[in-house]
Amino acid sequence: MSVTKSIKVIKQYFKMWLTKDSRNLEDIFTSNIHYIECYGAEYSGLHEIKQWMSHKFKTQTVFQWDIKNIYHDKNIFTVEWTFSCTENNKNFSFDGVSLITFTGDKIAEIKEFESKKEHYRPYK
Repeated sequence: MSVTKSIKVIKQYFKMWLTKDSRNLEDIFTSNIHYIECYGAEYSGLHEIKQWMSHKFKTQTVFQWDIKNIYHDKNIFTVEWTFSCTENNKNFSFDGVSLITFTGDKIAEIKEFESKKEHYRPYK
């Protein structure tokens, strides 16, 4: 798979959360996708991903998931991003990194890591 096509797939996945449109999941993920969210939830297989997204689309509205940088080494992509949403009348915003592994032209694994949005310098 080309780097350009992999980046297109990554961007398509991020956009799904903004549009709440998961019709093309089979084009994005392998059937045995393994996904670990930054707060610890873990999903195995396309069936669990579909359940998760269906639930989240009802309870959460993502209004920002901007990609800052994408780096890659062979079939592994590191994506830096900023995420903001509303869920249960609360706003959440944080920075993060996803390690995304491709098998062929589909995502086989995502591992997310979160960073606080507000940074400070304690020794300045």
